[in-house]
Amino acid sequence: MKNENDKDFQLEMLRKVLGSVQDHISVIDRNMRIVMSNWNHCDSVSVRDKQGHPYCYSCLMKRTTPCEPCYMLEVLTTGRCRKYEIEDPLDGKIKSVELSPVFDEGHNVAMVVRHTKDISERKHVESVLRMRESQHAAVAKLGQEGLSGEELENLMKEAVRLVAKTLDVEYCRITQQGKDGNDVMIAGVGWEEDKEIRNQPAKDDSHNILCYTLYAGEPAAVMDRETRDRFSGYSLLREHRLVSGMDVLIGCRDRPFGTLSVHTGQSRVFTEDDIHFMQSVANVLAESVNRRENEENLRRYAKELESSTELKVLFTDILTHDLLNPANVVRGFTEELLIQEEDEDKTKLLEKVHRNNEKLIEMMESAAKFIKLESISDIKFEEQDIVPIIERAVRAVRDDMDKKGISLVFNPVCNCIVKASPLLEEVFINLLSNAIKYSPEKERIIISIQDLGDEYRIQVTDFGPGISNQDKPRIFERFKRADKGSVKGSGLGLAIVKRIIDLHMGKAGVDDNPLGRGSIFWIALKKA
Repeated sequence: MKNENDKDFQLEMLRKVLGSVQDHISVIDRNMRIVMSNWNHCDSVSVRDKQGHPYCYSCLMKRTTPCEPCYMLEVLTTGRCRKYEIEDPLDGKIKSVELSPVFDEGHNVAMVVRHTKDISERKHVESVLRMRESQHAAVAKLGQEGLSGEELENLMKEAVRLVAKTLDVEYCRITQQGKDGNDVMIAGVGWEEDKEIRNQPAKDDSHNILCYTLYAGEPAAVMDRETRDRFSGYSLLREHRLVSGMDVLIGCRDRPFGTLSVHTGQSRVFTEDDIHFMQSVANVLAESVNRRENEENLRRYAKELESSTELKVLFTDILTHDLLNPANVVRGFTEELLIQEEDEDKTKLLEKVHRNNEKLIEMMESAAKFIKLESISDIKFEEQDIVPIIERAVRAVRDDMDKKGISLVFNPVCNCIVKASPLLEEVFINLLSNAIKYSPEKERIIISIQDLGDEYRIQVTDFGPGISNQDKPRIFERFKRADKGSVKGSGLGLAIVKRIIDLHMGKAGVDDNPLGRGSIFWIALKKA
């Protein structure tokens, strides 16, 4: 009697333990009958089916015969545990099932414990994670192809293929608004046989899903029954048994390239992650479109630049040959006539012709030099002492200094080594020529070199009329010349100076002469 009471007590405790377990647990005997179960956690089984000791396959699997294959029979025969996953026919959820054998005193399988756990939420999360992973991989693959310079047409085709596969939809397309206002499909998956809706004109109506995306610049998603009244253009999709869809913009709202759309015959709610994925693909396509436009603009600009360079070369040839040669001929004949002519009035006229012709020659030579400097790409730089370069420039302008009785003050410092090119001499010739032009007769010009640590600063000081603060920022620009009264010039000399110094990675500027009237033109060059 005591043993019977202990047995009943143990069975009651077992029932209480089973009742406290949240998962569904059944104990099944060798006849496939359920001898014990925590039925309170199995609402999907009717009360009638729970009565007595029903067969496991009829009560739990809704079958009239045992399952094939029967994992319960396998455990009863082998005595080994069995794990598997099923879609539970009772509630349609994904369940994890574990069958564990219970042995009797003779080590034979007497019963099997069936433990069923709802894993549908976990499976959903895993599915979402897999979907996100595939979405990220698709965007990365598309971005890599876009950066590799893939043809835009091929990139569009690959994009719709990847989107359709990743989102598991039947239809995907990229549409672009044509000049006539109709939307033209330029890449698509699933639309090949459905020619009726390949290229459907979109109504100029913000209630059309495609137009809504274009006008609002926001993604739009539709699903049957919930949003069918929101978009008038949605009826087109319904007529072709497409009940869910999503549309995102390619490009910015102000300059849209088109739209990327997906559609399916399944009733489906597109998630925020789906929308973000679609928008990421659209952004990759928009970036590729912009890159292609920029590349085309660069090619066009390169052609224009090439034509411009050819015109510069032609213009330089015209200046140095076709125009400069006749001007030199005029110079020679004018100087010869000045020697022979004795009439004072005619001599004055010849002198005017000669002066203006000299100015013309100077302008042409300066313009030719400047044009060449604009297109120079290969200049040889060598370590040189700037003192001999300055001395050669002084010798070049010595005659002009002597004509005006101008004295030069230059106390050079040796070993002022910089990285210099043959063009640097032209800088000092121009600075000295300007100083001579604007200096009064019998005045002086001072050349000085300052050691500023990592660079040398060379200054040319004159005592002329000086330059106003208003003119200082402009005098190094081409054809810009400060007002110097009766002194005329081409306005190119200082522009040439600035261009050459820029090529030497140096600096140029002008300051007021602190010793009185006049200016200090300076250049700074880094030490070698």
